[in-house]
Amino acid sequence: MRILHLAMKDLKLLLRDKLGAFFILGFPILMGLFFGLVMGGSSSSDPGKMKVAIVDLDQSPISQKFIESLKKNENIELATDTLDSAMDSVRLGKRTGVVVLPLGFGEKAGLMWEPQPEIQLGMDPSRAAESAMMAGFIMQATAGLIGERFRQPREFLPSIISAREQMLKGDASPQTKLLAGVLFGSLEKMIDSADQLQNENDVSSGFGERGMQFANVKNLDVMKKIDPNSVEAQVRKLRSRWDVSFPQAMLWGVLGCVAGFSISIARERTMGTMLRLQVSPLSKMQILLGKATACFLAVLLVMVVMVSLGLLLKMQPLSYPKLAVAAVATGICFVGIMMTLAVLGKTEQSVSGIGWAINTVMAMIGGCMIPAMFLPGFLQKISFISPIRWSILSIEGAIWRDFSWQEMLFPCAVLVAIGIVGFSIGTTILYRRTT
Repeated sequence: MRILHLAMKDLKLLLRDKLGAFFILGFPILMGLFFGLVMGGSSSSDPGKMKVAIVDLDQSPISQKFIESLKKNENIELATDTLDSAMDSVRLGKRTGVVVLPLGFGEKAGLMWEPQPEIQLGMDPSRAAESAMMAGFIMQATAGLIGERFRQPREFLPSIISAREQMLKGDASPQTKLLAGVLFGSLEKMIDSADQLQNENDVSSGFGERGMQFANVKNLDVMKKIDPNSVEAQVRKLRSRWDVSFPQAMLWGVLGCVAGFSISIARERTMGTMLRLQVSPLSKMQILLGKATACFLAVLLVMVVMVSLGLLLKMQPLSYPKLAVAAVATGICFVGIMMTLAVLGKTEQSVSGIGWAINTVMAMIGGCMIPAMFLPGFLQKISFISPIRWSILSIEGAIWRDFSWQEMLFPCAVLVAIGIVGFSIGTTILYRRTT
């Protein structure tokens, strides 16, 4: 009870400071609304390459040429993968999208008179702009196949022979069959002549450079877990722009809590309040736990307020229990960070300066200012040193990424571990300074 009384006292002091309360509750709401309105459910331009997986179910020379054409695109970082692995990598935010080439792709791709094979494109739901861009790249690569077909005219022969055989077996009149036989025979002779001419003079038709673009691109729902042994298929997708922006906004409020409580500890040390608490019946650990509890409750309050506002704006979390676990893990993590920041300076001003400097760096590389998925590749790798990245990942896992409990375990465990280490460092140094 003593710890709880101390925590409530600190919360009341924090809320009495109107400016501080604004940065803890008001500012994150403004950030969430701002990013949500700016993104509008889609992404801005990504300064880095799009990481795309390609699944080649055909394994034909034509499908390989298609893949080679995509690899030449400077905007794409292409990697071959299996279907299950590729879809999981997009669902978990590791890749931007996946392209699936179907069986039989090489038989009709690039043949203008044939129905084009269905190319499946699955994109991260938060990357709507890149989705349209990727569809354009697929069209461009398919146009290259048309040129490739005309550069190698003999590849037309199997489809022409097949069409002639179907005509002869059909119910057409004898005159029509005779006319079709003459036509197809002429086509075969023309292809033989074109093939001979190309071999002799190495002449390209140039048809592929005319911008002819034929492709049948279909959307693939990457939010669906592909598990043949599952009882029911679960389709999960991003349902509103707020699903992306509000996890960022929550962390701005959390950073406000961290800064506010770390400064309050420094203030109580310089003003002598900490010394007066020490001569009371309270132990040092009870005093520190009271501070930690107040910060923890403030973090939870911020997240509850932000989720409530998100629900009013039609945000639809996929799992409230997982969201609660992510909130608790986030609270533990940033309580530990708060305790460490509180001992980095000897005065209130120094703690404030150092604390906000560290918070800003964590926010920049962790996804608070710009979502981590939009950062260049090297910054995305660096971002994993920021606790904010792990916190946003766990929150998104509960809201729209549809993490399983096993997938939630690792980011939450990282957050709890950071919190424990930070709390241990902070309390140890405070103990030494107050003895």
